[in-house]
Amino acid sequence: MAIPLKYNVRNLFVRRVSTAMTAGGIALVVAVFVIVMAMVSGLRATIADTGSPDNLVVLRKGATTETYSSLSIDQFNALKFLPAVRRDADGNPYASPELPAQVLFERIGGGRENIVVRGVLPIALKVHEKVHIIEGRMFNPSINEVIVGKGLIGHYRNCTLGSDLHFGRGVWKVVGIFEAAGSSFESEVWADIHDVQADTRRGEYYSCVRLKCIPGADQAALIARLHDDPRINLEAETEPAYYQDQAAAANQLRKLGLVVAIIMGIGAVFGAMNTMYAAVAARVSEIGTLRALGFAPGAVMGCFLIESVTLALCAGVIGVVVALPINGISTTFNNFLTFSTLAFNFRVTPAIVGQALIFAAVMGLLGGWLPARQAMHMRVVDALRRI
Repeated sequence: MAIPLKYNVRNLFVRRVSTAMTAGGIALVVAVFVIVMAMVSGLRATIADTGSPDNLVVLRKGATTETYSSLSIDQFNALKFLPAVRRDADGNPYASPELPAQVLFERIGGGRENIVVRGVLPIALKVHEKVHIIEGRMFNPSINEVIVGKGLIGHYRNCTLGSDLHFGRGVWKVVGIFEAAGSSFESEVWADIHDVQADTRRGEYYSCVRLKCIPGADQAALIARLHDDPRINLEAETEPAYYQDQAAAANQLRKLGLVVAIIMGIGAVFGAMNTMYAAVAARVSEIGTLRALGFAPGAVMGCFLIESVTLALCAGVIGVVVALPINGISTTFNNFLTFSTLAFNFRVTPAIVGQALIFAAVMGLLGGWLPARQAMHMRVVDALRRI
């Protein structure tokens, strides 16, 4: 025979102060958990959503990122006419040579951070299908014009349409704003590749090439050919695989966030345990009465466990509600792999909410386990003597 749930709810309200303090501690832990996971989720989505499954990233052998890669025009010419590369109606290959350079930009409010200025050709807009100009126009070559990712707006100075950006050895006019489906490209500035080559003194070299494959192309065979062909002698991988590797920073943050949440959670468990021990001590006579009425020891233990988990779940809901306003807020993060800054939005997903409530329930279960066992093993005669 089970003890009615309303008995547990009533007893939670009897000890208002201790219940509120315990609930507050659990809610704080859950809120921190949600905020950290929302940050990791937003950062991972920004990086992972950058790739297109039809695109290959071609780099120098041994290079882990495009920043540390270099390839020649001859290698690019050998790449762009491969049979697996898609072409437009005029036969122009969808092959985008690119030269990303890291430039210090001034933050609004003070400080400077590295931002990627990517040198590209107009074909880049066809290769990177997610990139669309939403204000202004595409830059014209050879006159120091740029287009700016919308993720930089509001974080860095002079990133609005019509402004002048000062970096490198020149002044660059912002003639367009682009979006890229929330990907990391929105944290970049794009300029004519020849202008970037001249400003960075890179000569006739590129950092990487993006190739868009024809539908159904054998990408594995193409990657093997790029590796084995002595004229090319380059490495390649699909864009999703490339950016999955770049998401290592988000994975490290997730591990750190879990460690912090677990440490805080241990403190919340002890708080819940103290509350439940106090409840057992205050209700010895009630426990004896319940046992005398025929309720089994397991029912008594379950009663206290339900009470502890209910308290934790209610606190978990409060913690989620407290953290929800963080959803959609834009911020920046310094990627230690590329040494550049990414703009991203916090993302509170249903999965994160579910994980937070499970985390709260586990804290309640752990905090109520020992007090519930004490109540279960209490002798009926000893308990009734307190009446």
